[in-house]
Amino acid sequence: MTKSLQATKQIILHIALIVFFAMTGHAAPARADAMPAAKLQQIGDDQYLAGAFRLDRYLAGFEQPLVSKGAFNLSPGDGLVWQNRDPFPDVTVMTDRGITRIGDDGRRETIANGAQFNQFITLISAVLSGNWDALSQHFTVTERSAEMDVEKGVENNAETDDATDGDSASTWQIELTPIAGRPIADQIAHITASGRDFVDHVRIDKPTGDHDEITLSNQTAASLPLPDDIAALLTGQAQ
Repeated sequence: MTKSLQATKQIILHIALIVFFAMTGHAAPARADAMPAAKLQQIGDDQYLAGAFRLDRYLAGFEQPLVSKGAFNLSPGDGLVWQNRDPFPDVTVMTDRGITRIGDDGRRETIANGAQFNQFITLISAVLSGNWDALSQHFTVTERSAEMDVEKGVENNAETDDATDGDSASTWQIELTPIAGRPIADQIAHITASGRDFVDHVRIDKPTGDHDEITLSNQTAASLPLPDDIAALLTGQAQ
């Protein structure tokens, strides 16, 4: 049970990282000359981002990755709904109140709140407001051309399936390396994110040698209001 909860918390950490990756388009005008976010489609305050995801977890001792698939809805003013559909259905809801997991049976579990969670919220909020220094305080940020890596066969994308668009050529790539001594360095060794209009692929390497690859696809920015079922999850009114 303890190992399962620890693994869940690690996945939630990765979801939190995806939030501030995906939201950088919302803050692009603040530092358009400094980050690849200038190439992302902007998400306005009156919009939300919806799409599909595939998470491949590569763990020591396993020949094949552990794969989960589903859908997500992301609203700058409301939070994130991360819906696992395969292999086991559940929902993770992240708002400024904390992170809650809702099982297929409707049971709710608080995954994170308090000081540690608020650190992530502070970081995410700083990115949303265009404060790129918030990233540089935690990571060494390097931008390079992803197209060059594709030509060299370096880029390692997840297997193409129903969670990909079929056109995976990236136009930008950033690398984040935690600054030594920062708490996040205990969880993350290296992050590589790439995409075109949106963040399409994130690879998260861990100090243990394990790594996760998250592929986001079929992403669209739609106008508010959110669908009723998603809004209910974010407000805590879903049954």
